Amino acid sequence: MVSILYAIAAMLLFGVAVFLYKQGTPFFSTGLGAAIFIMSHMLVLGILSLVEKTKYDAKHFKFIAVGGALGGLAQVCFFLAMKHGKLSTVVPIRNLALLITIGLGVIFLGEQLTPLKIAGIVLGLIAVVLVSI
Repeated sequence: MVSILYAIAAMLLFGVAVFLYKQGTPFFSTGLGAAIFIMSHMLVLGILSLVEKTKYDAKHFKFIAVGGALGGLAQVCFFLAMKHGKLSTVVPIRNLALLITIGLGVIFLGEQLTPLKIAGIVLGLIAVVLVSI
C-alpha cells in the first residue's frame, strides 16, 4: 500500500512539475533549461541524501549512473519536445516509456503480465492516441 501512495504522490508532483516546466521552456535554451530542471532535482535529492542514512553499493552503482545519464538525455529530448509541441501531445507520448519499463521488467526481472495488466496497457495506448490527435 505504501508503494501506491508514493506512486500517487509522484504522479501528482510530476503532473505539476511538467506543467511548470512547459511554462518556462520558451524562455530558455535547451541546455540551460534542462540544466536548471536537473539542478533543481539535485538540490532536493542532495538534501534527501543528507537526511537519509547512507547506503552505497559499488557493484550496482553502474545501473544508477547509466540510468541517470539516459535520463539526462531523455530530459533534453523532452525539453525540446515541450518547447516545440503541445503539452497535451508531448506528455502522453513521453509517458509511453512505461511500455519500455514494463517490458524490461518482464524480460529481466521476471515480472508477470496478467490479462488485466495487458488490457490496461492496451487501453493506455488507445488513450495516448486519442489524446494526441
